[in-house]
Amino acid sequence: MRIAPQSLCVLFTAAWLGSATALAESLTLVEDGRSPYRIVIAQGAADSVTRAASELQRFVVEISGAKLPIDTDGGPVRSHEIIVGDNAHSRALKAGIKLERLGDEGFAIRTSGAHLVIVGGPVRGTLYGVYGFLEDHLGCRWYSSKVSRVPKRRTISLGPIDDTQTPAFEYREVYYHDAMDPAFAARHKLNGNVSVIRNGKLISERHRGWGLWCHSFFALVPPKEYFGSHPEYFSLVGGKRVANKQLCLTNPDVLATAVASLKGLMAKAPDAHYWSVSQMDWQGYCTCEHCRAIDAREGTPMGSVLAFINKVAARFPDKTISTLAYQYTRRPPKSVRPAKNVLINLCSIECNRSQPIRTDRSSASFRRDLKSWSAICDRLFVWDYVVQFRNLVSPFPNLRVLQPDMQSFAANNVVGVFSQGNREIRGEFCELRAYLLAKLQWNPNCDVERIMNDFLAGYYGPAGKPIGKYIDAMHDALAKSGKALRIFGNPQDHRDGYLSEKLMDRYKGLFDEAERLVADDADLLLRVRTARMPLMYAQLQLGYGNVDERAAIAQDLFALADRIGLRMFNEWNLPTERYKQDVAKALAKEREAGK
Repeated sequence: MRIAPQSLCVLFTAAWLGSATALAESLTLVEDGRSPYRIVIAQGAADSVTRAASELQRFVVEISGAKLPIDTDGGPVRSHEIIVGDNAHSRALKAGIKLERLGDEGFAIRTSGAHLVIVGGPVRGTLYGVYGFLEDHLGCRWYSSKVSRVPKRRTISLGPIDDTQTPAFEYREVYYHDAMDPAFAARHKLNGNVSVIRNGKLISERHRGWGLWCHSFFALVPPKEYFGSHPEYFSLVGGKRVANKQLCLTNPDVLATAVASLKGLMAKAPDAHYWSVSQMDWQGYCTCEHCRAIDAREGTPMGSVLAFINKVAARFPDKTISTLAYQYTRRPPKSVRPAKNVLINLCSIECNRSQPIRTDRSSASFRRDLKSWSAICDRLFVWDYVVQFRNLVSPFPNLRVLQPDMQSFAANNVVGVFSQGNREIRGEFCELRAYLLAKLQWNPNCDVERIMNDFLAGYYGPAGKPIGKYIDAMHDALAKSGKALRIFGNPQDHRDGYLSEKLMDRYKGLFDEAERLVADDADLLLRVRTARMPLMYAQLQLGYGNVDERAAIAQDLFALADRIGLRMFNEWNLPTERYKQDVAKALAKEREAGK
């Protein structure tokens, strides 16, 4: 499977820091299901360290059958210990780990004599270190929230290990339903989403450390409460004050009202550090005399927005105030600069997804804005879009741009990435995308081709090879067509490209082969059939085949949707039942017309 371009820029993202003083030539943790080792943590260790120790214990049992006791560092260092977290024993060994270089969430895994040391930064570093050890050194895989691979071997032997990693981005969130699972997120070192999912449904949605996330102007100055008595608080558009657009950001009473609202919200969530004060998700910025004057001077409507945000940030110096650089505010102002406690969340919504941002001609303005914000902002996030909103269940071959785009963000000093995918259950290759994006957010220079091939083999079994050929063929066809790939596009845009009727026949042949290879395994077959659903959807949308053929495909598609819990076919207003009815009506009308 070829996913990444051959030439990749070199970035320092996962560091090998420090050096071990006494690396073991070999270390046998478990032999024939028995082990002399114990796991040692600090007395009164943090919850994340305690969890790290219990997860290590759990997976060693699952791999080998040996249950390692968990002890504390109250006594002297013994001969066979796995030391988890910074404690008296890790410090006594003097294993050459420089804690100050790990940051909050980096980690070091080190063999030292007969000891194994896993130490991380104070937030979640040690927990990530344990998962890194299980994955990179013992071969565990967590392909999705429900599909994993834990190797079975009665003996666990290790060679010398000197493995230190720090994340490329301090904030990492992959916005896919599967990645919202707390266990999956922790095992893939994602630290953003803390949403609650029950019985497959998204009950509540939060982002770790955030009080307000985005599009928050009206949460602070609600039109329902203020427009009747104070229309001057809201945008002047076309010569009239309107309640359904944005705020008038040069009105001093708007500032006072927003600050008062923030104070109230912060009192209810004292642990939240990030607070978004940001435009609503539509156009209509204010064109009053005062707002227009700032925007004209600064060359962008971001002028009045950022001037306002800086005033808000001055009232809350111990918090980080975030705002969006989005659509009409994407371009940075000429002279206004973000305050030290202001975070800019730059959005890539307009970008073409068929080519990397760094080389795509149509993305030149975004490259310019990314570079410009990087030069003037110490706290720069990127809100990136990796899914087709209008067609969640449709072939969308953007996998080859994921790595170079993530590398571009890292190269421009971005400190956080929010990859907006599909919050709904399932959709095109949702498990694969969540998996790849999690790896890339930790280390944009990872061997993404190896990771992809490992996923395909682990998740789809023998069917992984033909599915990999399908992915390659689709990406190659898109590249050959030279067409753009848009997040608000449709299958019809590529009828003469990667979704031509001839290529669709080829894709169907590859999936026929994939299904034959796993026909005797019900779980693998369902995963393959699920991966085939985008082809079924595209065939219905493009009208390939006669009415009876498409009726059979529709029946199969909706039966699968019901089985896997797929509830939405687009981001906003196309639930499965409605789409099912639409397809049935269209097919009936076509039959009637053909009589």
